[in-house]
Amino acid sequence: MKLRISFLKAAVCFVAAILFVSASFAQADGNLKEQPKAKYVFLFIGDGMGFSHVALTEAYLATKKGIIGSEPLTFTQFPVLGMATTYSTKNMITCSSAAATALASGYKTNNNTVGIYPDSIPVYQISYKLRDLGYKIGLMSTVGIDHATPACFYAHNINRKNYYEISMELPESGFDFFGGGGFGGVSDKDPQKASEKEKNIYGKVAKYGYTVAYGLDEYKSKKSSSDKMILFQKGDKKDKILPYVIERKPEDLTLAQVVSSAIDFLYTPEGKGFFMMCEGGKIDWAAHVNDPVGTILETIDMDEAIKVAYEFYKQHPDETLIVVTADHETGGLALGYKKGYVYDLKVLDDAMSHFKQEEVTADNYMTREVLDTLSKKARLGWSTRSHTGIYVPVFAVGAGSQMFAGRIDNTDIPKNIMKAMGAVAPYTDHYYKRKAVFDKESPITENDIVFLGNSLTEGGNWASYFPDVQKALQKKGGAIRNRGIVGDTFGGIDDRLDQILPGKPKTIFFMSGANDVSHNLTADSIANGIMNVVRRIKKESPKTKVYLQSLLPINESFKRYRLLTGKTAMFSEINAKLEAMCKKEKVAFINLYPLFLTNGPADLALPASEQVLNPNITRDGLHVTKEGYKIWQEAIRKYVK
Repeated sequence: MKLRISFLKAAVCFVAAILFVSASFAQADGNLKEQPKAKYVFLFIGDGMGFSHVALTEAYLATKKGIIGSEPLTFTQFPVLGMATTYSTKNMITCSSAAATALASGYKTNNNTVGIYPDSIPVYQISYKLRDLGYKIGLMSTVGIDHATPACFYAHNINRKNYYEISMELPESGFDFFGGGGFGGVSDKDPQKASEKEKNIYGKVAKYGYTVAYGLDEYKSKKSSSDKMILFQKGDKKDKILPYVIERKPEDLTLAQVVSSAIDFLYTPEGKGFFMMCEGGKIDWAAHVNDPVGTILETIDMDEAIKVAYEFYKQHPDETLIVVTADHETGGLALGYKKGYVYDLKVLDDAMSHFKQEEVTADNYMTREVLDTLSKKARLGWSTRSHTGIYVPVFAVGAGSQMFAGRIDNTDIPKNIMKAMGAVAPYTDHYYKRKAVFDKESPITENDIVFLGNSLTEGGNWASYFPDVQKALQKKGGAIRNRGIVGDTFGGIDDRLDQILPGKPKTIFFMSGANDVSHNLTADSIANGIMNVVRRIKKESPKTKVYLQSLLPINESFKRYRLLTGKTAMFSEINAKLEAMCKKEKVAFINLYPLFLTNGPADLALPASEQVLNPNITRDGLHVTKEGYKIWQEAIRKYVK
């Protein structure tokens, strides 16, 4: 049967659908705060899956029924539809790892890098943020668990092909569940090296408390005895991808089974909730060789996994969010080849019937010549065997799903997931009370100078320190504004920037970090978190002059802050990282640290662990006295204007 379609009509219908959903979102946006929060989140990533791959699959299902049109998949019936841009920092066409980093962190990066910023500093992925907030985390894929997309949710590496190094990061994440394809990082042409890599990876996995189950039977027998699980294929397939649908045997593991097992393992009614990333990785692989059969079957296969999540959603509709998207489009697929309003998917159905009659593997049917002929017979066109820069689809259902409607960027997806979950750190009562006070104050304006930070900032009477500047600002309707909060972190500060940035303040003096150290974050994570706040300020209020102030030293001899014990040297380390990042990103950095040491800058010659806050200007080893604020005041006087 030949299918006829008007591309103009289809395009008009698609745009109308986008506008309708966008309009619905605009109406709902004002009530977004009243919407239920997502406790359980599924992020499905169809690697390489563009709108055309979805359309092809639905047209094939219609062909199977003997009708002209499209037979909907589960996820295409979700009520929210959007489209996402996918470019990376330096390329209009992204690779999988750059796109996955954006989907995992909300930040663009360079092609071929995993979980790092363009300057090679590790990002702080939402998987880690949610883990730190008490959510359970599950990552799974039909391809290797150390491949680009899953890797970007737990690893940090300059090259996506460093599979062994990436694999070694997996157990360090502490995430609760991994599943699907195995560790490609054990592969090596040298059998001795391969054996050593396998020993190292699985040894580290065991050291960090993971139980490895090969196949569903082992999973069921082992799940109750472990709180961290890895589910792989059984037997000699344990370190390989899940088989292509076309070559799957009854005993082989499927993505749907992995998702079902992950729900079984992660869900507890009394728990905080969970976040799952589930990748249909071989949609991309099939499209790379312009294989229409593989593209269809792998898309259907991911839909089967989505059905499992959707059944869970129906049981928990007010607490579940499902988002389905892609990292990029692969192949430049067109439903129509050369002239005529025709394409014929009966050809593909006949091919599948032929495949089922013989022993088929991916290797013996995926030859370019055969596939090229098959596509041409079906009147399907492919523009490339690589990726394209086409927008990718976003489908969503459940709590907070409205935020995924319309035109967005791939970096918006993780940010909106966090918003939908209401996933912010549990701050102190003082934090919320002071934040409420700020809400009642007159809004920040472009004539204001803002001091932004934690208790060290809150403790300063900044307007009185610079009376002439305050007077000059008041003549223009501005002021020096203290926006410090005791106990605040870079995350808490980021959560309240909406009170500040819309006013486009003249200047912001920003300090953070001491409380983050007490939360057991690494120096890299803290420096990155602080710089992310700076980057957001620069992006949302580009005319604001930002001064990033260093952390002050601490003095453990006062024995007041138990959570800072043994961490004196971290303050110097974080400052060094911040100074280097500011230099690279052309951000003004004010290094206050040496001025607060016992003997001033002379103490920089000491080991970092011996560089301490002058005991004469502190009463608790962390905060400074009036004398300390005088030092601070003089250090920044020339910048306050």
